[in-house]
Amino acid sequence: MMNEPKQDQNTIRRGKKVWLAYLLLTFFAYCLNVVGPSVNYLSDELGFSYTEIGLHTSALALGMVMVGLFGKKLLRSLADWQALAIGGIGMGLGSLLLVLGKSSALTLPGLFFMGAFGALILAVYPLILQAEMGAHSTVGVSEANTLASIFSTLAPIAVGFFGGMLITWRPAVYLVTGLSSLIGLWVLLSPEFPKKGEAHDEEQQEEQGRLPAIYWIFWAALVISVSIEFCLIYWGAEYLQARVSIPKDSATKLVSLFLAGMVIGRFAGARLMTRVSRFQILGASILTGILGFSIFWLSHTQTLSVIGLFLAGLGVANLYASIITLLYEVAGSLKAAAGSGSILASGVAILSLPFLLGLVADLTGIRQALLLVALLYVLLILTISVGKRRIQSN
Repeated sequence: MMNEPKQDQNTIRRGKKVWLAYLLLTFFAYCLNVVGPSVNYLSDELGFSYTEIGLHTSALALGMVMVGLFGKKLLRSLADWQALAIGGIGMGLGSLLLVLGKSSALTLPGLFFMGAFGALILAVYPLILQAEMGAHSTVGVSEANTLASIFSTLAPIAVGFFGGMLITWRPAVYLVTGLSSLIGLWVLLSPEFPKKGEAHDEEQQEEQGRLPAIYWIFWAALVISVSIEFCLIYWGAEYLQARVSIPKDSATKLVSLFLAGMVIGRFAGARLMTRVSRFQILGASILTGILGFSIFWLSHTQTLSVIGLFLAGLGVANLYASIITLLYEVAGSLKAAAGSGSILASGVAILSLPFLLGLVADLTGIRQALLLVALLYVLLILTISVGKRRIQSN
């Protein structure tokens, strides 16, 4: 990592390296959102139960969890660009197991590798943007996540398109992950990108100590908010098929409306962040999300269902960004620990709740199981309220 930022305080320049970091993050975001609709098709081909579907959606998250728990030493041994490149290559290799596998013995490891290698990208892209953009790295992180949201909306559309128009849904996966591997291989072999001697000075000099209790309150809120997001992404199409009898291809495409709501919400949230407090944004987001989910869950018609799905995405949009900034704020000087914890939170959420929802759906049906989302909103309100009171009392 460069010791001096590459930009002055008044200029934002986005060179090739910045765009590469943006691009690989968008590929990982695409992979996160392509899993649900892809496994929906796999379940028809291989005869999965709801529980088996849940296992597949959790396998990618398990890879993220393992990196969050045990990957710190690996990341310290790699240069940032090496980790980014290996992440891109590994996502492509993992996807081959997913698209070529004819049993869960191959598809589950494929998703696990996609999550584990993708987590490397998630871990190092902020450090790369800090090195390339200096004081403007926060702008870079915001831009990268907005682009990732936009690109991820294409995942269910692509799966539905290829699944409905061609012989198989699989090109929706391997076209993107194959490009990810090619870019990763180029970065790994090119002399333009530093491969060694990239010491994380800030991390090495970080104060020793434990993260405060308030950190774990907001960490729990982050787990809950990500759980809401991915329960609806992974199970939204299945619910539309069961509740309002929408064909699989159409239901898969309609999930993109949830993601479109997230994109619009994040654009709006970026402007509101400078005008209102994060807790006001969180309150408005939760109310919008509850309204959208209620319409989605209660509706008997396609029109109202998709309106509810869109509003639910609009409500979810700014939960992650608002909570993650609170996490770093309350962590104080323990930034590296806070970052590892945030990756772990996302992994735990994606790993556990979609699988639990599938398990409950096997016992009660998908409609009753989706009420877990309502329970998650109740828990989110409680954790945010407790965290806010702890901040105000300090």
